[in-house]
Amino acid sequence: MKAIILAAGKGTRISDEIGFMPKSLLEINGKCLIRNITEMLISFDIQPIICTGYQANKIKEALTDLNVQYCHNPFYDITNNISSLWFARENIDDDIIILSADLIFQKEIIEKLIRQNNALTMIVDKSRIMDGDYFLRLSDAGYVLGYGSDMPPHLRSCEYIGLSKISRSVAEIFAQRLDEMIKSQKHQQYFEQVFFSFIDDEKLKISTIDISGLNWREVDFYDDYLKAKQQFETN
Repeated sequence: MKAIILAAGKGTRISDEIGFMPKSLLEINGKCLIRNITEMLISFDIQPIICTGYQANKIKEALTDLNVQYCHNPFYDITNNISSLWFARENIDDDIIILSADLIFQKEIIEKLIRQNNALTMIVDKSRIMDGDYFLRLSDAGYVLGYGSDMPPHLRSCEYIGLSKISRSVAEIFAQRLDEMIKSQKHQQYFEQVFFSFIDDEKLKISTIDISGLNWREVDFYDDYLKAKQQFETN
């Protein structure tokens, strides 16, 4: 199994507080976010592929002693993370975990994802439907029916946490759809739009795993970082 970690963005929503440092280098318990993710993946024998862009050398310095592979998005300043995933597309040939580099979460979440055998899977938190960044509407069976950051509260089933998986069985068609979206100039979108292109496909429904009760945090704003420190830092 491989994992593509998207670490190319500038993090403009937090840059006023942290300056020119990539937000994935923010530390909790003396370890930066991206190193924490990478070490966790390696502990499960998952090969990390890091997609760099902004301040790529600093990202590499933080991981210098770890067995990781790299790809690079030279257009990180004018594209979104779907483009970063496209630069890693040659690696989409196996069971693949895809995640953002600004996450921190319990290892039990990775364990749940590894055990999931469905073609397309997104990690969600059903306990968070009022305050959050990106919401999904699910069927009774847990398949994705709708999505959006501005979804009306009565339609929300859960918050999506920025962590997904594709199985080897669907890797080829997933890579083809990614390629089609980039060729049609949709390089400003998030990588999840490739997942959502399967919503109406009866054969390849998007399944979900609910991790309500487990700790996780995505760091978009400085307040998110402070909350993550409260959640994960030990005395």
